[in-house]
Amino acid sequence: MHRYRITVQVKYGRFKEHTEICEKLNDIARARGWTESTLWVPTVGVGNQVIIEWDYPDLATFDREGEAFNTDAEARALIPGLVDCIVEGSAHSELIQPVPTLA
Repeated sequence: MHRYRITVQVKYGRFKEHTEICEKLNDIARARGWTESTLWVPTVGVGNQVIIEWDYPDLATFDREGEAFNTDAEARALIPGLVDCIVEGSAHSELIQPVPTLA
């Protein structure tokens, strides 16, 4: 399994809009058979921070769905509105995997 995570800080007053756009992206993902995201917020910490995560069974699925997303006009049309809700320079992404079993 691989988990893709994006952490952003949402501009004050734009949290609902950001969440609604993420929900629309999940609607598209569901319709296309792609992995849906889960939104998280820290219990304490940075104000208006949102953590968006996707769990993929393998790197091939991550790559395939990423390419499909990048060439999907409907999904890409939502990105400018999403980006406009985010504090510039706050986005951080990572791709993690479970700890391997060592011999």
